Amino acid sequence: MLKEKERVVYNFLAVLDAIIAWVSLDIAFYIYFGQYTFLSNKDSIILHLVVLGLWFYLSKIFRANEIYRSRPYSILLLNVISATFLGVGALALAVFVFNLHYIGVIPLMYFGGVVASLLFGLKVIFFSYVKGARRKGFNYRNILIVGDNSSVTFINQVLKYNEWGYRIVGVIGNDELKDRVGDKVVMLPEDSNVDKIIEEKTIDEVVYCQEKARMEDIMTLLTSCNELGVVFRMSSPFFNMLTNKTHLHYFDTTPVLTISNTPIDYLMLKVKSVIDFLVSFTAITIFSPLFIGIALGIKMTSKGPIFFKQKRVGIRGRKFWVYKFRTMVTNAEELKASLMEQNEMDGPAFKMARDPRITGIGNFLRKTSLDELPQFFNVLMGDMSIVGPRPPVPAEVREYERWQLRRLSMKPGITCIWQISPNRNDVSFEDWMRMDLEYIDNWSLRLDFVVILKTIRTMLRADGR
Repeated sequence: MLKEKERVVYNFLAVLDAIIAWVSLDIAFYIYFGQYTFLSNKDSIILHLVVLGLWFYLSKIFRANEIYRSRPYSILLLNVISATFLGVGALALAVFVFNLHYIGVIPLMYFGGVVASLLFGLKVIFFSYVKGARRKGFNYRNILIVGDNSSVTFINQVLKYNEWGYRIVGVIGNDELKDRVGDKVVMLPEDSNVDKIIEEKTIDEVVYCQEKARMEDIMTLLTSCNELGVVFRMSSPFFNMLTNKTHLHYFDTTPVLTISNTPIDYLMLKVKSVIDFLVSFTAITIFSPLFIGIALGIKMTSKGPIFFKQKRVGIRGRKFWVYKFRTMVTNAEELKASLMEQNEMDGPAFKMARDPRITGIGNFLRKTSLDELPQFFNVLMGDMSIVGPRPPVPAEVREYERWQLRRLSMKPGITCIWQISPNRNDVSFEDWMRMDLEYIDNWSLRLDFVVILKTIRTMLRADGR
């Protein structure tokens, strides 16, 4: 019954998206032609009807009509842009095939801009209203979590983002988990009777979140939830490997499930490389005046070269020179040895909140991440990518634990998940490494798009260090 209601709501929202596309076409044509065109001729009427049906299905295909509790606006924007790009492309092809040259491609580009702006803007308003209602306690769902230490991050996320509309009724876990989250949630003993809890309390969903999943426990929980109509969810590190890197390989006629620990989609990786080149070339061209301004600022405020270059380790251990705007005094590397006792980062990395080696303009460049701009040249040369694990220095790599070496299995990037973390300088070295591995395990062009958007936000807030 719940699924049926959900399907009706999603179809209704897809219809609304189609109507918005219809209206957007009228607005775009009015802007370009200076008149209302719907009833002007038969071709225009057909075009409007095509837009109506096309955007209904595009909304469903790209899931722009679905209401996700935890969907970020960046994903919503990507879905809207993807649907618009495909839709306008299809219309342009139809104009060419049916010789509708009097309509032209330019009005369709106007239409693309209008429909994307309207759809995204209205969806943001709608989602903001829904999130606000959830913050006030409306439209919430009660969840029971069966977890271990690996569930701490999930629990903290649910508690932090109350706009998701989830209330944790209880957490079944051991004493160690209780020590970490017991002051935030109601803890229940490991041997709690889940059947009884579901029967006696109002539970909408049960979330199984344990690193070492036990099949017997999972089947018991799944059966119990199915019997009472409760949603069962399961989180496991194993899913990270299954997301994008699983395929069937055949030894003669014997199928073998193959899991790779690095991205294997050759076509998408090539697309990533092309995007890296185009974005880097565009960025260097657009920001060339800024390059000159920063260079003059560095030269006028401190002695030494404009650029700082350092040997870094890239994909599979390949070494290359990385370029940055100089933010420190020229003898920074010599002074580093005397500052090691004040290192605030555990592990082999070095980090100080008030590093005396940083120049005045260097502090500004670091806060805004503008010191990283020359690395677009590294991307053009093929040593780096826009998004990827930050390239380490050889001395750090020599101190890596074995599992940490896997972060070198993907091309390093200008920005990464650690770099957009709001408290990145408080993140432990081990958690930083795990963030990079999480990026590798879940890589997609969509994830790169999200990281880039959040990097821009970090730069505008100037909260880097």
